[in-house]
This record gives sequence, C-alpha cells and structure tokens, in this order.
Amino acid sequence: MNKSLHYIQQKSTDIQIGLLRLHGKKGTETWHVKITPESEDSLNCVFTEGGNLKKLRNRNINLVQKKHDDYLYISGIVEDEAVNGSKILGIRILKACWYEKKTKGTLSWLKEKYIYESEDVKRAIA
Repeated sequence: MNKSLHYIQQKSTDIQIGLLRLHGKKGTETWHVKITPESEDSLNCVFTEGGNLKKLRNRNINLVQKKHDDYLYISGIVEDEAVNGSKILGIRILKACWYEKKTKGTLSWLKEKYIYESEDVKRAIA
C-alpha cells in the first residue's frame, strides 16, 4: 500500500465526518457523511441524511474534511452501495491530499503534507 494514501486514509477515518460533494448540471450537491475504512484504495461513506444514492453510482465525487489545522481533499468515483438499500457508498480513491495550515504573523497558507494519485490518474495524465 502507498504510504501517503495510508496516512491520508488513517487521518480521514480519525476525523470521521466530512462533506461529500457532487458537481452536476444543476450545480453542486452536498451531503454530510461519516467515513469508514474499506480497503487499500477505497473507503465507505455513511450518509447521515437522506438522498438518492442511486444517482451517485459511477459518478466522480469530492470529499472534504477539516479538523483543527488539517485539511483533507479526496477525489474518487462511487463504485457501488456497500449493501443494497443501505445508506453506505463505496468510493474508490483516485486522488487524495492532506494539507496543514501554516501561519506566520498575519499570513496563512496551506502546506502539502501528503499527496496520492492512483495509477489510473497517472496514466490519464501521461
């Protein structure tokens, strides 16, 4: 397993709560979700509110998390419902980033701590 992805997944599951975003023709839709680990390159999102999960299948989504000075951004594709009829979605991670907020005086910036790109993304870029 990629060490960067391992650290990002570990931090993501430690934070647990995040915003799942879908960008579509009607604008951006956002849901509150709870994160649970799945496998090497995927995670599960448990929906804490209602929504039509079937429309998310095979769609690209973004997951955003924040805790103190740590910011996580995960981009992935919804693979399937973990259990039919449940409020749990399986997401394959395509790209993941962990940033830390740094401050010096009145100036603040985000510093990259870990970054991960799947082989699919690397091939598409090349």
